[in-house]
Amino acid sequence: MAYFRTYGHWAAPTPSRDAWDSNSGVLARRRRSASFEAVLRGYEALEFMPFIDGNSLSPGHREALARDAVKDLVAAIGEIGRVAHIPRARLDVVTGRLRNARPLSRTGVSSTSGTIPTYLQERMADTGYSMRILPRLGIRLTDGRVVVDGNTASTDRTQYIVFDAAGSDELKEHPVARLAGEDATGDPAIDEAYDGLVATATFLREVFGRDHLHQRGTPFAAVVHYGTNYNNAFMRNEVLFLGDGDNRYFSRFTHVDVIATELCKGLPELWSMGVEGQHGALRCSIRDVLGVMTKQYAEQQTVEEADWLLGVGLLAPGINGVALRSIKAPGTAYDDVDMGKDPQPAVMDDYVHTRNDNGGIHINSGIPSRAFYLLAEQLGGKAWERAGQIWWDALTSGELDATTQFADFARLTAAAALSRYGDGEEHRAVLEAWNGVGLSAGGESRVSRVS
Repeated sequence: MAYFRTYGHWAAPTPSRDAWDSNSGVLARRRRSASFEAVLRGYEALEFMPFIDGNSLSPGHREALARDAVKDLVAAIGEIGRVAHIPRARLDVVTGRLRNARPLSRTGVSSTSGTIPTYLQERMADTGYSMRILPRLGIRLTDGRVVVDGNTASTDRTQYIVFDAAGSDELKEHPVARLAGEDATGDPAIDEAYDGLVATATFLREVFGRDHLHQRGTPFAAVVHYGTNYNNAFMRNEVLFLGDGDNRYFSRFTHVDVIATELCKGLPELWSMGVEGQHGALRCSIRDVLGVMTKQYAEQQTVEEADWLLGVGLLAPGINGVALRSIKAPGTAYDDVDMGKDPQPAVMDDYVHTRNDNGGIHINSGIPSRAFYLLAEQLGGKAWERAGQIWWDALTSGELDATTQFADFARLTAAAALSRYGDGEEHRAVLEAWNGVGLSAGGESRVSRVS
């Protein structure tokens, strides 16, 4: 119980019963109690995880075992939370991350926290989310994947699909609200989501030559009006789920840059990257950079014209802030009594070492994001023309994995600039941009490596 209350999550880096052995005296004295048994099964499930993730099992068998293990883990966390008087809303955030974790087979994507970082979710006492199945007239969602009956819908019509959950988060049927080529519906959330899907697909295709996210033929799909007062946007495998917000902290999540940022979780190049520490923060930063560039491309803004903010209009009226994150000036997006102050650092000297937020992935992502802004600022023009090409080349270099640190990505961008443009303005600008956040694109950072 002490471990969970301190760190806000269950799984330690190395599975161990130390926390249980040290802090479970009350329950341990009641070995026949349901509480003790639930927690014990949770630890057994945790210790079984390395075996599940082994290579000797078939993908289907691994997934079945993982589902059972997660069920036991969720039950154990709930029991510990009940005994320790941890607010149910906070528990829902943590168990939601477990229930919606990426499949062990690594086919498709899922989010651990969505657009809104877990530290803000916990501050707002928001609830978790669930997967959903939305069948209708040959087009349905199963575990976050779109299934189309070829007899009732053509590929052209299903390139973009928006479903309407109408405030529900239950496993029940909901209608397709808008398909590719159809006129606007008059519902702002539906039409903004549709426009965001189109804008993201157009940006990736016209700027980088990428005509798909997950794999060729997979639709760009979103579900709007998800849940009641739901304060987040998240990917479940191939489908984007968008809440309407509660109008206390956030408005609806159908802004084009928010949509693009979440959709880009579907890029296979990001799947091999870690989800914690520096590699997780870098992954978040790359998505944020692609998100703001999508907005800039849709509006044909130059570097000077762009606001470099992610989620303008997302904060509810009355919140003291301008956006969710700032690419130009990390740490300045908001400063509010209820939401707190934007915790993002802009330079490596201010790197935040924390166990929360998966090692600060949404916090420290501000550092590489700031480096991208500095590069774009130096090169001028439109961000996607040169700065974006360099970042994309590094992303698609095949060199990213679960150990990639900021300094590694800095070197990849320097190599990309040199390969694409030669030893000229672009290459020098990359070196200066990373130096501006305290990193060398040719060597070590000014802080120790952070896993």
